[in-house]
Amino acid sequence: MKINIKLSVVIVAMLSAAVVSAQKPRKLTDTQRRQFEKEFIAKSKEIASLQCGFTQTKNSVLVAGSAVSKGNMYYSSPSMLAWEYVAPTKSVLVVNGKQTRLLDNNGKSVGNSQAIKQLGSLIINMINGSNIADGKMFSSEIFDISLETVQIELYPVGKRLKSYYRQINIKIDTKRMVAIEIVMHENSGDCTTIVFDKIELNQKIDDTKFKITNR
Repeated sequence: MKINIKLSVVIVAMLSAAVVSAQKPRKLTDTQRRQFEKEFIAKSKEIASLQCGFTQTKNSVLVAGSAVSKGNMYYSSPSMLAWEYVAPTKSVLVVNGKQTRLLDNNGKSVGNSQAIKQLGSLIINMINGSNIADGKMFSSEIFDISLETVQIELYPVGKRLKSYYRQINIKIDTKRMVAIEIVMHENSGDCTTIVFDKIELNQKIDDTKFKITNR
């Protein structure tokens, strides 16, 4: 009986260690990192278009509870983006080349133009891999967190980005090399999590999605 008890304890200990080991993120070596970045950039160049749904959850240090928004994202290479909120209120962030607008439900431009332009550029960079691996906008660390998921931890380098964000984490589906989750930690203590679903690559997107009005 004592032998069986000791054996059971050993097995439980081994299983517990295996579970902890499987759940602990593992930082990529320099060689693994270079290989991942090479594959990520190569795959990003193959993306002519991307469309998906998203759920955005914001937690604020000043407000109890979470603010949840839902919407759709449309991207066309190299620099067209429509970030469309459909609930609880409708609005859309549109990037068309060098033009960027945040439009309300009536198509009227709203918000701080410089901050909106920065946000639009940031989203596009996260899709196409621009400035992610070259260290110009961020320093970064990359971790394996599961067999098919890698997490990129970004730390702003530029003064403007640093004034908004402390850290941005991006979870990447390594099969398709696309983001499935983005978590943005602001200096204020607020945190925004965006989870993507129904991701479709290289499907036709109507150009009207990226139309900018001048109201």
